[in-house]
Amino acid sequence: MYLNAIGPVIAIWLIYQDGSVAQNEESPFWLMLYGGFGISVGLWVWGQKVIKTIGEDLTKINPSNGFCIELGAALTVLMASKIGLPISTTHCKVGSIVFVGWARSRDGVSWKLVRTIIFAWILTLPASSALSAAAMAILVAVAS
Repeated sequence: MYLNAIGPVIAIWLIYQDGSVAQNEESPFWLMLYGGFGISVGLWVWGQKVIKTIGEDLTKINPSNGFCIELGAALTVLMASKIGLPISTTHCKVGSIVFVGWARSRDGVSWKLVRTIIFAWILTLPASSALSAAAMAILVAVAS
């Protein structure tokens, strides 16, 4: 669920520690351990449900479909990274799964689940914006 969250946490810590946005130090090992612990807990708590939802409920996946899904997602991430677009690997993976399921059979994809996933993605934008604004307001109030 929060697999990619340790990068911003490390950036915030290093900015706090150095007082500068220019990052010259390596990531603190203890924060990397914290991130690894968080990933492990997230996988333990939600991993099986997420894997079942994406790997079984969205569309049925067999080894050849899985290869196409991985190849499509990897090529998309590589191309986007090459041209400098920020991209979500999760979105790429789900998009690959949907497209491969759709290419195999028009009825092979649970479109209701696709709508739910897209709605959740759209909902995260204002939610993360509100949480970020609240965090900034708290930090400004504390720092002033």
